[in-house]
Amino acid sequence: MTSAPTFSNPTSPNSPAEDGSTTAASTGTGSDLARVAAFYDADPAREWQRTRSSPYHRLEAEVIHRQVLAALPPAGRILDIGSGPGVHALALARRGHTVALSDLSAASLAVARDRFREAGLEGHLLGTWHSPAQLLAPPGHFDAVLLFGPLYHLLDDADATETVRRAAAALAPGGRLYAIFLTRTSVLRDLLKRGRFTDMTALAASGYLDHGRYQPPAGVPDTDYMPPTRTHSLREAEDLLRGAGLEITDRYSLEGVAAWMRPYVDQAAADRAAFTQLSDAVLATTGLPELVEAGDHFLLTATRTGLPRPPAPGRRSSGRPDSVGRHRTVLADTTDSVCFAPAAVQHRGRRLLALTTGPSSARTYEPRQLPGRAPEPWYTGGRNRVMLCPLPHTGPVLLADARPLPVPDGCDDAMGPSLVSDGNTLHAFLSARADGGPWQIYRTLSHDGGSTWTTPKTVLEPSSGHPSESEHVLMPAVLQRGGAWWMWYAGRDGHHRRIHLATSTDGTSWQRHGIVLDTGIPGAPDAYAADCPTLAPTADGGLLMVYGAGTARCLAAAHSADGKSWRPLGTILHRAGPGAPDARYAFYPALVPDRSGQVRLLYAGEDETGHWSLLDAGLLDPDLLAQRPSPLELTVAVDTAVARVRAEVPAESWQTTTDSHGPACSYTSPDGAITQLRPSSGPVFAARTPAGPVIVKPGRSTAFAEREHTGLQVLARHLPVPETALHYQGDNATLIVEHLDAGPLRNLAVTDPGAFTRVLGDLSVRLVRLITATARPYRDQDADHSLQTPVVLSGWVEDLARRMRPWWNHALHLNGEPTQLTCAGLVHLARRSLPPGGHLAYGTGDLHLGNVLVDRADPRQWWVIDAEFAGLHDLDQSLAKLVGSCLKHTGLLTDPAVAVRGDIVDITCRPLGPLGELLLTTPWLLDHFEGLPVDRSRILGLLLPDLFFRLTPPGTPAGPGGPFGLAAVALGARMTGHGIAR
Repeated sequence: MTSAPTFSNPTSPNSPAEDGSTTAASTGTGSDLARVAAFYDADPAREWQRTRSSPYHRLEAEVIHRQVLAALPPAGRILDIGSGPGVHALALARRGHTVALSDLSAASLAVARDRFREAGLEGHLLGTWHSPAQLLAPPGHFDAVLLFGPLYHLLDDADATETVRRAAAALAPGGRLYAIFLTRTSVLRDLLKRGRFTDMTALAASGYLDHGRYQPPAGVPDTDYMPPTRTHSLREAEDLLRGAGLEITDRYSLEGVAAWMRPYVDQAAADRAAFTQLSDAVLATTGLPELVEAGDHFLLTATRTGLPRPPAPGRRSSGRPDSVGRHRTVLADTTDSVCFAPAAVQHRGRRLLALTTGPSSARTYEPRQLPGRAPEPWYTGGRNRVMLCPLPHTGPVLLADARPLPVPDGCDDAMGPSLVSDGNTLHAFLSARADGGPWQIYRTLSHDGGSTWTTPKTVLEPSSGHPSESEHVLMPAVLQRGGAWWMWYAGRDGHHRRIHLATSTDGTSWQRHGIVLDTGIPGAPDAYAADCPTLAPTADGGLLMVYGAGTARCLAAAHSADGKSWRPLGTILHRAGPGAPDARYAFYPALVPDRSGQVRLLYAGEDETGHWSLLDAGLLDPDLLAQRPSPLELTVAVDTAVARVRAEVPAESWQTTTDSHGPACSYTSPDGAITQLRPSSGPVFAARTPAGPVIVKPGRSTAFAEREHTGLQVLARHLPVPETALHYQGDNATLIVEHLDAGPLRNLAVTDPGAFTRVLGDLSVRLVRLITATARPYRDQDADHSLQTPVVLSGWVEDLARRMRPWWNHALHLNGEPTQLTCAGLVHLARRSLPPGGHLAYGTGDLHLGNVLVDRADPRQWWVIDAEFAGLHDLDQSLAKLVGSCLKHTGLLTDPAVAVRGDIVDITCRPLGPLGELLLTTPWLLDHFEGLPVDRSRILGLLLPDLFFRLTPPGTPAGPGGPFGLAAVALGARMTGHGIAR
C-alpha cells in the first residue's frame, strides 16, 4: 500500500505515458514521499505477497471485500488512490466494477497493469496515474474512492486533510470514501515481533505515543522495516475526515477479535475450512467499538457533506480558528458592587466559581498619569471579599447563591483567588491585605465542598531579598503538577507587576524561582505590567498562560513546555468599543475546563464609568493558541520610530479613503527615514532603524490595528504571513510589521507567468485548508464585513441597472460567439446574489493579488498581508474578490472593445498569452475549491458590480459600459463556469 499525493496540478495537463498510464508532472513532494516511493519501487510485489502470506493477513482482504465493500453498487466506478500492485482493484474488477488506479510507485502500477492483463480484465481498468505531484481527479466522477494506504505516509496533517478533501471531491452524489489507518500500537507491535526492543523504548520516549509519527532510526535503511509513517488514534482519524468535509458512517477493525492473536490464527486456520470459520467469526466482531483500535488497522467509511463538519462533542478539531471573544456576554453584574478576578474549579462533580466582589462606594483612588495617557483616577483599594458559588454551564451566575470565603485576620481587602481540588479537599489561595498594607498570599481549606473553611494562613509574602516582589505578592494561579505544587503570581517592585513562580511539596512552604514572565520594552502591550495569570494544560504536556497586559489593558498569552520558560504569543483579547462593559479594561482572566474538551475564558471588564463586571469570552482551544507564532520582537529603535511617525507626519497623510487607488498625498521625511507607502487606504509607513527597516502601520484606529494583528496571528496556521507586533503609545495602537523585500503577485502575471501560476496555485491550496478548517453556515451575528458591505454593493448594482436599461434584453457575445448572458440576466443575478447567505469562512476580508507579496530573490516564498478586516467573511464574496483581482490587477485583459449591433452587445478582448487564456477564460482558479460549499452563480453575481464600476472610468460615454468593465464581466462569467458559448 503506497502513498498518494493531493490531486491538483492544473498547470501541467496530464499526458498518457508510453505504457498507457498517466503521469503528472512533478512539483516535488518532499524527501519523505521520495523515500516512500523508493521503498515500494524496490519491491513492487511486496503488498501482493503480504496479503496472501498467512491466514492472519488474508483476514484483511476478507473484511474489506466480504463486509466493507460488499455493498458497493453494481458496475460502479472506483478510484483506488494508493493502489499499489492492484490487490483490491483486481478483486473489484472481478466483481464487475471499473477501476482507476493512482500510486506513488511506478513499479507497483506496472505490476498492477500486468495483473489486469493476465486476468483478461483490461476493459475494467479506466487508467493508471503515477502521481508523485498534485493531480486533479475528475470531480463527481466515482461511486467510491479508496484510500487504502496513502494516509500511512502523510506525516503533515494539513497534507493529509487536503488529500482526503481532493479525494472526496471525486465522489459522485451518494458516493462513499473508504480510508484505512494504522493504529498507534501497530508500529510498536511490529518492532516487538522483530525483537527490536531498544527501538521500541526510544520510539516511546520520543513522544511517538502523542504525535504518532515514525521515522526510521538513523543508519537503519527503510528496507529493514518501513519508511516514514503516520499512525492515528480513532479520534485523530475521525477529526481528519470531518475536517475534510466528510460525515463518518461506519468504523471497522480489520482484524476484529483476531487482533493480537496472529501466531494462533496462523496455526489454527491453516486449512481452508478452518479459515472460513475464523473469518466468519471475525466479520461478526469488526464493528465492536472496543476492538476498532485493538489491531493493526482500522477502516472508516464516510460520505461527502459539502461542508466541513465540526468534530463530535468532546473532540478537539485540528483546524478551528483560534480567534477569541467574538461573542462576549455578561455573567455577573450588580448595580452597587464590582465583580472581578474570577477563578473556577471542578470539585466532587460540581463546577464552582470564586469571584471577587465589593461595594463600589468603598473603592479608593488617587490621581495618576501614565506615559502617553490623560490623567485618570487610579484604583488603590477597597473592601472586597471572595465569594464562592455554583458555576452554571450556561446562563448568568446567581450571586444570591454565593458564600464568602474567610478573610485573613487583620485584613480588610481580599481578592484574586485560585482554587485547587485535591481529593475531598478544596484549596483556596487568595490575595489579602490590611488597609494600606502589602498584598500577601494566603491559603484556606474546605473539607465539605466549600461550606466551611479553615482560618487562612500566609503562604507567601513580599520579600526585600527579592526586589521584583518587594512591595506586593498577589493574584496567584496554583496547579498540582508532577507531584508538586506550582504557583504563578504577580510580584510588584513599587512600579511594575511581573509574573513570578514558586513551588512547594506540601502547599504550605514555598520556594521562589523569581520572574518567569517579565514586562515588555516601552510600547509593548505588557510594558507596564504582566499581571493576574491563569493557566490550562496543552496536549504537548505544556501549559498555556493567559494574563493581563497592563499597557494595552487587555489579555495576552504565553506557552511553556516546563512552566518556567515562556514563549510569548501576544495579545489574544482586546477591549471592546465605547459603551461596552469592557471598554476601559479586559483583565483578570480565568480558564475554565468545558465539557466540550476546550476551555472557557472568563474575565473581568471595566466600563467607562469605572464599573467592573464578570464576562464570558466563549470557548478557546489551548492547543490552537499555543501554535500561534510569537509576535515580532519590539526594540527601543522601533519605539523611537513609532514616536517619530506620530509626531512628524502631517495631518493630511493620516486621512483614510474608500479607494486606495485614488489620488492621495505621500509623505517622505526630509532625511528619507520615513516613507509613506502607497497605494493604501490608511496610513502605512516604512521606517528606517539602526537594525533595518520596519513597517509602521497606525491604520484607521487602535481597533483596526488590534484586529489586523489578531487576524494575522490566526491566519498564520494556514497561510504565510509576515511577523507582526502591536505597539502602544497611550491609547493608540500601531501595528509593526516585518519589512519584506517583496513585490505584489499581480506584477508577475506579465513578467513571470510561471512564478505567478505557482504562487496562485499554492495560495489556492492553502486557502482550501483555511476554508475547510473554518467554514460554517452563515449567521448575521457571526459575519464580519470590509468596506464593501451589502449596502455599498447594492448601490453599485442599481447604478449598473440604470446604465444597462436601454440594452436590457440584448444578448452578450464574446469574441464573436453567443453566450447565455443578457444585460437583464446579469443585473437580476447580481440582485439575487446580494442578500447574505451560504457560508462564512475566516479570511483577511480583502484578499486580492496586490495583498500577496512575492519574494524578489526567491519567488517560491510569498506572504499574505493586509488583514485589517480579518474575521469570518461571506465565502462567496471572498472568492469573488480573488477572481475579480485576476481581471482587474494582472494586466492580462488587453484591447477590449464593445459594439452594439441590433439586439447584440458584441464584446471583443484577447487575454494576454497562455496564462491569460487559462486564468481568464476557464474556471481554473475556482476548480481548486471544488467540493467546498461554494456557489459559483452567486460568485458571478457578486463580481458584476465591482468589476463593472472599478473598470468603467467616470465620464465613460453613454452605452452599455466601458470596454474594460464589460469585457471583465463577460470573462468573469467564463471564470465562474458561466456564459459558455451555446
